[in-house]
Amino acid sequence: MLLTAALRHLTPIDRNAGMKPGEVLLFRMRARAVAKHLGILSQAGEAPRFIHAYNAHGVIDSPLTTPWQTRIAARFRFP
Repeated sequence: MLLTAALRHLTPIDRNAGMKPGEVLLFRMRARAVAKHLGILSQAGEAPRFIHAYNAHGVIDSPLTTPWQTRIAARFRFP
């Protein structure tokens, strides 16, 4: 459902394109699972970071570590 909404309202970014702050990241928490977690890239480059929310922690700015990067199902930008 998030993927469908993102495709309707946002502009998809090629998986191989360089990352830029402000991109919307859609995450799949398990392989082949429905993508249902979103974040916004807050910092690109050597130490990328993203803003997202957890029920127990609220909104946080986290490092976009390798485990998070492998969960990215799609990337988008605002039109």
